[in-house]
Amino acid sequence: MKKIIFTLVSLSFFIAVQAQKTLPEIKAGTVMSASAFLQGQEYPLIITVKSLTAPITLAWSVDGYGDGAFEINEKGMQSGTALFLGQPGLGLTKLGDNETYCLISKAAFKSLTDTKTFTYNGVKFKVKTADSTPMKYGGKEADIIQVISEDGKMQLWILNNPNLPFIVQTVGLPIDLLINDIK
Repeated sequence: MKKIIFTLVSLSFFIAVQAQKTLPEIKAGTVMSASAFLQGQEYPLIITVKSLTAPITLAWSVDGYGDGAFEINEKGMQSGTALFLGQPGLGLTKLGDNETYCLISKAAFKSLTDTKTFTYNGVKFKVKTADSTPMKYGGKEADIIQVISEDGKMQLWILNNPNLPFIVQTVGLPIDLLINDIK
């Protein structure tokens, strides 16, 4: 009887450990292979984390278009309320005090976890409760919060990480993004 109970407990523990979601490690030097979608066209995109200390710098490269980087200042990272939604310019783009790129501010993430809502670019987002297809990086299911705009036209998939709430997929934005791989 003790062997059966031990086996059942061990099996339950193993299943629980396997079901846990993980956060991919994002640090300086992390390279993300992505797809950008603009006006019905898909473009391969590489995003490289250059710096995670203020200012946060994310370099990008699109074959046939060019290279550049976004610089997110400390104020934008702490309390920004808008995503940069324009087509990136070549070279360095310094974002304003209220802007972020590829992530939401820490204040927006706190609102998301506390109230299950946040407002960005004047649009209110709420947690989408229906299950979606899990996203995997490095063969492991990522811990992601999916949100949807109140009108249902926009969706974001955000890493459940208060220090770096990175957006790994968007739908309904002028330029949509899908992070395919994180290394």
